[in-house]
This record gives sequence, structure tokens and C-alpha cells, in this order.
Amino acid sequence: MRLSLVDGLNIDLHSPKPDCIACMEAKLFEAPYGPAMAQDTKVGELTHIDLWGKYDKRSINGNQYYLLLINDAAQHITVEFLKTKDQAMQKVKQYIVYLKVRGARPYSIQMDRGTEFLNKNLRSWCHSEGIQLQMTAPYSPLQNGVAEQMNRTLIELARAMLVNSQLPEFLWEPAVAHAAYLRNMSYTSLPRLANQTPYQVWYGKKPNVAHLCEFGAPVWVLLQGQNVQRKMLLKSQWRAYVRYDEGSKAIRFYNMATKNVQTTRNYRFLTPVDSAPTEEIAVDMQRLEGGQQTLHEREDNLLCERGEENGDMRKVIPRKRTTSDLDTDLDPEGPCKTRGVRPDYKYMNDPFPDKEEAGIVEVRDKAFAVIHDDNCNSL
Repeated sequence: MRLSLVDGLNIDLHSPKPDCIACMEAKLFEAPYGPAMAQDTKVGELTHIDLWGKYDKRSINGNQYYLLLINDAAQHITVEFLKTKDQAMQKVKQYIVYLKVRGARPYSIQMDRGTEFLNKNLRSWCHSEGIQLQMTAPYSPLQNGVAEQMNRTLIELARAMLVNSQLPEFLWEPAVAHAAYLRNMSYTSLPRLANQTPYQVWYGKKPNVAHLCEFGAPVWVLLQGQNVQRKMLLKSQWRAYVRYDEGSKAIRFYNMATKNVQTTRNYRFLTPVDSAPTEEIAVDMQRLEGGQQTLHEREDNLLCERGEENGDMRKVIPRKRTTSDLDTDLDPEGPCKTRGVRPDYKYMNDPFPDKEEAGIVEVRDKAFAVIHDDNCNSL
């Protein structure tokens, strides 16, 4: 209008602008969430909770869900695996009791409006304990962005572990647990952690990562109990490492034979050693140029001479060498050559040959009784 791009268009700029219902019905979109608000909390006061699942493939323990609990102040992760959604309420109660035993004062829980959380039993129990429930708006999972983003991080880590190790898909449960264990000992860029790991904020000490190992790495496990074999058989067998069991200071490994995850404290990781370079082959140039001929060379020359004498240049089929030929033509300085010698299979299973074949003569003293007028032919 101001640039006069068209003719015949007159608009009153001072007229009111009414809301268009049709435009509102056709163009309404989801409002942006904006930046997250910083919350100054202490360890154990605020917990972010989210339920992941249902996964189509059951885990090795028969679980299809896991409950993610994140402490807001320490960013410490706790993962609880579930078979059904109705077990989530009991896991939340156990976690709150665990916080109270550690001396924390939980006062708020942030979660979505899922039926596993939004029920009368959990609400009444939280009200009796003085805990506030912070529910997200319907169809707005990003309001619980801390738990949602951590879910994505754990799943991507677990997927990468399974792909790299080429282990079965039903091992997603130990993969997620191992990813959460590593995440608690990793660096977090949040300013309020003051260059500390979630493990250090949660337990008050620096973590020791000397025991960490790659998911799916080969580990040799000592056979114990009913798996002990006979004295001359193997004492350990190769297994796949899946996670570390901090409570018992042991590891958990996947047994391919029984298809289950077991725990042991008697194990050993082997450090891969670079293969040694191959040794160079030493060649005796004097022998090749004009020295002593080998056994094969003498045979080839002999065959050629026979063909020329007979006037036939066709290829002469070499005869098989015997043991006597090998003894006469053997080069003491050269390698042992038994090509073309047919082995005598008679003595392979019988280390003690017959005496006649071995050239052993046995003489026995015999006594004959001669009777008078007896026919000697009958003896």
C-alpha cells in the first residue's frame, strides 16, 4: 500500500482488526517452551521421573520398561527395570525412602501425567509424606525435559554398545544399566556442579574408574561350583563383559552357553598384544648359484636325461621314492624332505613290530626223545 505496487486497492489503516476464527482454527501451533528456569536445589530435594517403554523385545530378565529417576542438584541417575507399568509406584516409594535414609529431604517430584503416576494411591502417599507432585501439561513432554533428554542419551549409548559388541538384542537391559553407570562418572557441563561429576556430588568422593571396561569386551572367567571340569581341562572360559557390580565388587558377564547373565569376582581381562613381525627367510645364494644340488633338482635333471636318451621329449612321470632312495639322496645340511615317500602304515598304531620283520632271531633249545625201532617221520 505504501509502495503503491498495485492500483485500485484502498485500505483504511485505522479500522479495527478483528480476530479471524478460520485463521485460528487453521494456523494454531504449539507454543515454544523457552529457556529452562534455573532451580537452586539441594541433593535429594527435587527428582525428575520418567517411564520408558513398552519395548517390544523383552530383556534377558523379562523386563519391558525402566523407570528413570534423576536428582536435580547432582544430576545423578538411578534406573529401575520393570516388567509392567504398575510396578512404577512401588519403585518411586522405595526411592523416596532411600533418600530419607541418606539424610536428604525430598519435597518435590516432577513427572508427566501418565496413568502409572497419576493415581490416587501415589497422590495420597506423597501428600502424607509432605511431597509435592509437579505434573507436566498434557501432550507436553518437554516440560520434563531433564528426564526426556536423559532417556535419549541412555538409549543412544545402549544402542551403540549393542551394535559395536554384536551381542543379542535382549541384552538392552545391562546395556542401559552400564550406560547409566558411566554417565554418573562423566563430566557434566552444568555450572552448578562446579566441575564435579554426578558421582562425586552424590557420594561426596571422587569416583575410581580403574575398573571400567568396554561393554562386550572378552573376559576370562574362572569356572567354579558345578562348572568345574576335570583336572586336565580348562579352568577358565571366554565370556562377554556387560557391566560392573559395584555392591559386590564383581562383574557381570553374559554366558553364551546358558544365555543368562552371571556374576563373578574371579576374572581376568587380557591386554591385546601387537603381532610380532614375520621373520625374513634366509636364502643360501651359494647353493642356488653353483653349489650342491638339492634332491628335487637331481630328480628333475635325471628325468630330463632319460627323456633325451629315448628321443621322447614328453613329460616323464616321476616314480615315487622309497625309503632307501631317501637315505642315499638325503642332504644332511638341507631340510628334511619326505615328499613322494609312501609311509609304512603297518607300524603307526603298533610301536612294537614283529620279531621276524624286525630281524630278531630267537633260538630255543629243543629236546627230542628217540625210541628204538620208532619211525622218525612221525616225530
